[in-house]
Amino acid sequence: MKLFDYFHQWDYGHEWYLNIFCSKWLNVFQFNAQWMSYPGRPIFLMSILGESLFGFTFTLYKFDFTFDFLNYRPRDLQEYRQWE
Repeated sequence: MKLFDYFHQWDYGHEWYLNIFCSKWLNVFQFNAQWMSYPGRPIFLMSILGESLFGFTFTLYKFDFTFDFLNYRPRDLQEYRQWE
């Protein structure tokens, strides 16, 4: 288990990923922030007992922020790194 894992990529905007207390099968905290090239609709979504115990997504114009707590299907940031 890693204390944290971080990744940044550029794909039609900047995307930042941060996983805290992460393993291959579980993340305690998973954050994702994006500054997109194209504007989107304002959205606020909350999820309970889906892929994570609790999570939400907030989008406003070109900014998007996602947070998940106890995610059981975490992002594998090593997979993102292989395409850099």
